[in-house]
Amino acid sequence: MAATTIELSRRVENAAAQYRLDRYSGPGNPIGTEILRFATGFATKVTRAPQIPLMNTVYGLEDADQLPDVLAFYAATEQRCWVDVPPYVPIAVTDALARNGFRVELYSAVMVAEPLPSVRPGEAAVEEVAAAELDVFLDTMNVGFDTPAAGLPALRRNQSFWCNVPQWHLFLARVGGTPAGAAVLSVHDDVGYLAAGSVLPQFRGRGIHAALIAARLAKAAARQCKIVCGAAAWGSQSQRNQQRAGLAIAHVKSVWTNRPAG
Repeated sequence: MAATTIELSRRVENAAAQYRLDRYSGPGNPIGTEILRFATGFATKVTRAPQIPLMNTVYGLEDADQLPDVLAFYAATEQRCWVDVPPYVPIAVTDALARNGFRVELYSAVMVAEPLPSVRPGEAAVEEVAAAELDVFLDTMNVGFDTPAAGLPALRRNQSFWCNVPQWHLFLARVGGTPAGAAVLSVHDDVGYLAAGSVLPQFRGRGIHAALIAARLAKAAARQCKIVCGAAAWGSQSQRNQQRAGLAIAHVKSVWTNRPAG
């Protein structure tokens, strides 16, 4: 892989941010996302789900002078928020976050491959799905993220547009014909983003996540992507699987929050 540069890190972060924008403000805006745009990025807010970080996150904050407007955006509905801070963000921003009661909640490994690696498929059969299988895909993905069964119908409604996002490709993994895992590939320009991959509890540890990565890498190559990227909690199995597939760590970013600890 080519050496990581600030330009490469920005491209990767921009691809991830665009995926979030597509995910939380899709056609019809089913979950009622509010968006604040500023010079270098945007903030998303979902008043019905104030406790979910990915729905209430600030992306691309690089100027400390933009922070007051961001804080006012969330304060208007008395919500907390999370701020993605890649390593190229100026120290003035983290100083301003600390002064305003923010702290680091977690670290995320941001992965990249340039050029795209070639990976052999694993045990699972992985196929791209269309609208007819969307509910199966969504239930598999959401249960893989440990969503209780009672929450699945609401998520199906909220995510019903996922087959209609032109930049996305949805993949379902099966073992012996039984759904086992699901994942998304989001493509923007020549960058493919490995998004939202999950595996059902009973199939974990059997190479399903790796098979989903391989299928998305193949699709990214077919879409003529020059770069593929992803993110994972630092030190997680997802990070290790992406590294085994040929992705390398582009950078580690911190996620700051003003949510009380504990």
